[in-house]
Amino acid sequence: MIEQLKIYWHSYRIKTIPIQYHNYLSYYNDYYNNLNPQLQETFRIRTFIALKFMTFKPVQFQTVTEEMKVVIASALIQITFGLDKYILRRFKTIIVVPNTYSYKQFDALLGHLDRSNDTMALSWPAVVDGFIIPDDAHNVALHELAHALQQENHDRLFFTDFFDAVNVENWNQQGVTELWKIRRNKHSYLRDYAGQNMMELFAVCMECFFEQPQLFSSRVPGLYLIMTKLLKQDPLNPKNPVSTSK
Repeated sequence: MIEQLKIYWHSYRIKTIPIQYHNYLSYYNDYYNNLNPQLQETFRIRTFIALKFMTFKPVQFQTVTEEMKVVIASALIQITFGLDKYILRRFKTIIVVPNTYSYKQFDALLGHLDRSNDTMALSWPAVVDGFIIPDDAHNVALHELAHALQQENHDRLFFTDFFDAVNVENWNQQGVTELWKIRRNKHSYLRDYAGQNMMELFAVCMECFFEQPQLFSSRVPGLYLIMTKLLKQDPLNPKNPVSTSK
């Protein structure tokens, strides 16, 4: 309820969205560029509001620029564009670093979700590469925000979920089948990294869903269809991806 009041308050106070938002989004985000003008406006408004609830912390940067914030937030808005909910509650603090980095036993990371501190870390060059190359199914911002949304959806016992419970269950059932195909080296499309666990499968599917929808839908049609229902949008209709999924 408080979240909805804050969203309403910020929506009410919007006079104009800074023109830079359109400039940043049209430079980096192919999904945004393909939307019709009315939906582009909705996308900018959602990005503007979502940023009111997000905190960015630079590491080895002097500051996280407005450009960085808008581009990173655009991944959240892209994933949730067909959904009613699009505000992060738990993972709203995002650490931005200027290169790959080490964390615990891992080296050369591009991004990760820190569940112990409720934060997300992203390498800015990797974020840029993810958007500038829009069709390789590698986008670290989409990947890590998919993790955040999946975890928050699981955590929201007393709040409205991002995703419909029936659609989540359908995705889990189909996902297990695809996971074991990958582990047995019998999958014709999803990369091996998706076979680590169900959360990595979900994040990799999110990258494929938005960056290679034609290939994804032809190679794994059942899972693709479930994702259109889960996210309430279909990237195969790029001008209005939410039109056929409501």
